[in-house]
Amino acid sequence: MGRGEPGAAEAQAAGGGTAYLYELAWSAPANGGVLGACHGLDGPLVFGNLDEGFAARLIGPAPYPAAEEVSAQFRTAWVRFAASGDPGWPAYEPPERLTRVFDLPSAVSPYPEETSRRLWQDRLPPQPLPLMT
Repeated sequence: MGRGEPGAAEAQAAGGGTAYLYELAWSAPANGGVLGACHGLDGPLVFGNLDEGFAARLIGPAPYPAAEEVSAQFRTAWVRFAASGDPGWPAYEPPERLTRVFDLPSAVSPYPEETSRRLWQDRLPPQPLPLMT
């Protein structure tokens, strides 16, 4: 189960495996929401840590019923995936590219960043830097 990485999901599916993709669209409310659905926000939501450390800087002061609702959705999906291998939405399969979008309300839809995916799909993977020469 991966966040917003269609290349990895497509490779998994092409290799005969099952992949599930999700995208976090719910915006972190702290600081007027300037960070949006930023990198790292899903961690506190998955573990239900909404009011301490890094999470508090993203989510802001209590009360936070919206954060609790999105967090409950994440925890339900992760526990279900750990127990059964199925997080509760269809597997990622080209060409449908179904993706769970965590938001209020959440939905399953075709990959929401399709334009970006198509832009990068034919680019060469990054090459390793020659650090040991």
